[in-house]
Amino acid sequence: MFPWAEISILIIRGALDVVFDVNFWIVLALVGYQYWQMQKSQHRMFGVYNYTLSQQILSAGAFGLIGGITGSFLLTLVGVTLNQLGLSYIWPVALALMLINMRFLCFAYAGGVVALANVLFGWPEVNVPQVLSLVAVLHVTESLLIAVSGGYSAMPMIIKRQDGRLVGAFSLQNFWPLPLVILAAVTVPSGSASGGTINMPAWWPLLNVSLETPPGTSLIYVMLPVVAALGYTDMAIASLPRQRRWQSALHLAGYSLLLLALALLSAKYVWLQAIAAILSPLGHEFLIQWDNRREMGAPPRFVPPPYGLMVLDTVVDTPAAKLLKPGDIMINLAGLPVNSRFDLAAAISQAPAAFSLVFERAGKVVHKDCKFKQGERRLGVILVPDGNESFYVEMVTNRYGLIDWLKDKFKR
Repeated sequence: MFPWAEISILIIRGALDVVFDVNFWIVLALVGYQYWQMQKSQHRMFGVYNYTLSQQILSAGAFGLIGGITGSFLLTLVGVTLNQLGLSYIWPVALALMLINMRFLCFAYAGGVVALANVLFGWPEVNVPQVLSLVAVLHVTESLLIAVSGGYSAMPMIIKRQDGRLVGAFSLQNFWPLPLVILAAVTVPSGSASGGTINMPAWWPLLNVSLETPPGTSLIYVMLPVVAALGYTDMAIASLPRQRRWQSALHLAGYSLLLLALALLSAKYVWLQAIAAILSPLGHEFLIQWDNRREMGAPPRFVPPPYGLMVLDTVVDTPAAKLLKPGDIMINLAGLPVNSRFDLAAAISQAPAAFSLVFERAGKVVHKDCKFKQGERRLGVILVPDGNESFYVEMVTNRYGLIDWLKDKFKR
């Protein structure tokens, strides 16, 4: 029987140890910098931001810890080890691919290229099923984090579409520091590792490590702490942020589980290794292109309605945050109709401390009682753009990676 409790305790302890490692805090600081940049853009567009920087950093750290424990458990269950992953090959390939496009800084692309090179040319010396299983497990973990991470990562934005129209949207960006605990196979003198070891079932590991053991030695597995990071970038234009996240998470989970199944089977059926290696980058790229084409091609959701005022987002810890959601259409506040920003400002200024709010959600009219916070007269709502805003983000398709950035710098 698999020792679930003992392995879980070791992984949790190892992940918590990584949290106190200086490298984890360096990654967390980089995550905080990314959120700070996003927050500045939001403040320029709307004059407010919906979550504080400390809330975003703490949430990223907490979810990253959950993801690290989950990913470590899956890696241990499969039997992925550091010995034959070829990280010294994968990282340079990933950095090289980043020069073409920043989103290629992903193990799905670099791991697939390294694995395919091994299948075709026998170099570099890596264990292809192990490499592709690592890619698959990391993306399973990412799909879980995309699904469970809350709205703190959904940043309201004003974007200028290619047709020149300004519409409301959400930039869905997550960055997680990942405290991982990964197996490493080591040889020890036979009989010297009897104490403190955990007896594993005969079927484990699902992936064997092909290491030669000198006479008089035996192979054991140890757990080593590793600091990693995951990131998710998406845009919700035609969908609600939560719908977009769940769609992305579901599609990514399907791709990851298929890749994991092929990687495990390829350890027995060698001819599957080429198919799995090709699926790793091409399947990931197809997923991105397909999801983006569906989202960008659909009519934008966050545009001014025929009547009332549509909510793009709300500010945390305000009256609106307790009642309204993205896509709601405010119709009446304190008995006064609101069909423009001026109507809303006038209604807020005339409303008593406690007032009624009428809005439409999914075609149904909703009446709610609302009240201002003591000493404040602020509703805390971010509206969809009217179309004449000064600050916005322009959607372009001709920007790629570091190469284009350097070209722009040298042209100036």
